[in-house]
Amino acid sequence: MKKSNITGWKDVLSFTLIQTLKSKAYIISLMFLVIMSLVSMPIIASITSGGKKGSDGPSPVNTVYVNNQTSLPDMDFSELLADDNMKHIVFEPLKEDYDTVTDRIEKDEQESVLFTLSEREDMFSLDFVKASEGPVKDGSLEALGAAVAAQFETFRINTLGITEEQTAILSAEIKTVVTMADIDGGTIIKKDTSITDSEYWVIYGILFAIFMVNMMASSQIATSIVVEKSTRVVEYLLTSVRPLALMIGKIIAMLTAVLIQMLSIVVALFVSNKVSALLSNNGSESILSTYLPNDLFQNLNIVNILLCFIVVILGMIFFGTLAGMAGATVSKIEEMNEGMTIFSLVNVGGMYIGLAAANILMATGENAFVTFSLIFPLSSPFLLPGAILVGKASIPITLGSIALLLVFNFFLSRFVAKVYETLILHNGSTIKLKTLFKISKDAQKQRRNEVKYEK
Repeated sequence: MKKSNITGWKDVLSFTLIQTLKSKAYIISLMFLVIMSLVSMPIIASITSGGKKGSDGPSPVNTVYVNNQTSLPDMDFSELLADDNMKHIVFEPLKEDYDTVTDRIEKDEQESVLFTLSEREDMFSLDFVKASEGPVKDGSLEALGAAVAAQFETFRINTLGITEEQTAILSAEIKTVVTMADIDGGTIIKKDTSITDSEYWVIYGILFAIFMVNMMASSQIATSIVVEKSTRVVEYLLTSVRPLALMIGKIIAMLTAVLIQMLSIVVALFVSNKVSALLSNNGSESILSTYLPNDLFQNLNIVNILLCFIVVILGMIFFGTLAGMAGATVSKIEEMNEGMTIFSLVNVGGMYIGLAAANILMATGENAFVTFSLIFPLSSPFLLPGAILVGKASIPITLGSIALLLVFNFFLSRFVAKVYETLILHNGSTIKLKTLFKISKDAQKQRRNEVKYEK
């Protein structure tokens, strides 16, 4: 019985995957990435909360020297003192020289601050001076400044004699709506299909993560093939498996190894996020809950997750096959950059198409280019998963994109099947794209001749 072109791919898959997972380089890189992910959220929480440190609880400020340089009367701080965290603060008008008070605050009265209220060019300025070192931190001063600013706004309005009703009218939101009409005067309703800044950054983050996974997996696939060619190990492997089975096994094995790394990082990030929430003051807020809107992933369900997974896997298989073929055109490690040029251009090109579509989505909304980018097999693996999660990819577009990826993978596998046997045994200069098509045609002619001969 004639041996199939892919017979033995499972053996290649298991052998390559086991050897990869056992390698020191893989284990060390995985441990490094997981450790960095675990400590990332607490570090970010510590950095972002550094400016807020000291803002909770009673204010460390005991005395505020008020330097009023405006035409307004002395400010009333009675409402401010109603706050439990600030009721102990004493507000005193500045009666001494400015420099004398600031020197005393720096050296002896580090629990005191100097508050200067000035008026210039139709604007008021509220400035605070504290000791460079001492119990009064930036967060505490920011909290005090925000409370004083709010109290000053109320005080200024009351001083001018403006009522609450007049204040509400002055602060009322003004909306401008522009409508379009048809020839008969009917209103043309144009739906806003643009995305928010948060949705854009979600799409960008997913796009960049998929791009990095593609590059990592593809470079490992190509490197593995080149190393086996240069060490002539591939010649021994070909005695038991066909070239196409060798490539398929290696591609799936390396993609699986990279996916294990990525999933480990995602799990570590969620654990880190939970730890950062437990370490926070209120024990509930986390980095993700702070910076991501609550309704951002309202489209997150089993169906959408499955569709995203299918798109990502099909895209990785497509780019992994390209990388495997690119690696087979090279005979030496030193020639890797030259052999991977076309692959890198295709990968980066697809990523930039997706990025351009994401920017258009944020600026103007859906249009023909965005739809093309969601369906085009080179850009859809990068753009479509994020678009699905933020609700900007319909089911027909998603299914159409998956269908096109399947078609592209089918024709690419047929093309690779024709040329890979020649490539994997090639030793010499890097094979160019034009030569690949020539090899494909020759292989097709040879197969036809074999069929005629068998008949």
